[in-house]
Amino acid sequence: MTSRWVLLGALAACTEVANAPAADPSAHLDETVFRCSVQPILARQCSYMACHGQAGTALRVYTLGKLRQTPPQNIDDATAPLTDAEQHANFLSASGFAATAPTADDNWLLRKPLPASAGGFEHAGGAIYTGATDAQYAAIRAWLTGAGTCN
Repeated sequence: MTSRWVLLGALAACTEVANAPAADPSAHLDETVFRCSVQPILARQCSYMACHGQAGTALRVYTLGKLRQTPPQNIDDATAPLTDAEQHANFLSASGFAATAPTADDNWLLRKPLPASAGGFEHAGGAIYTGATDAQYAAIRAWLTGAGTCN
């Protein structure tokens, strides 16, 4: 019984728990490089309606003719260029993965779509990259490390 009171007393002494807010990953990533180098890859490889072209997925990608922030009323709306808000939302969606990885090479944007033989994780859409030397992998990794450029 005494140990129970000691435990309750110890727990009562811990009345305040403070967690520092996590750093905003988008603050150190280049949105211009994302728009010209990474967004086209995500649009081409990941934006299918059954995959990341859905509003409720962890990585959500707005693209022409598919998911849009405002549901299109006609074909012209569906195929109109992405708005700045949609492009920025894509950037925030992708950059959110930068907060969870200790290094760029551990980032899920890179590891999940790699083949298992190259250190990838199971990806419902299958392997997207052929390996760490794949040009798409390299472009996303360059963006994550701050080395990306717009060609």
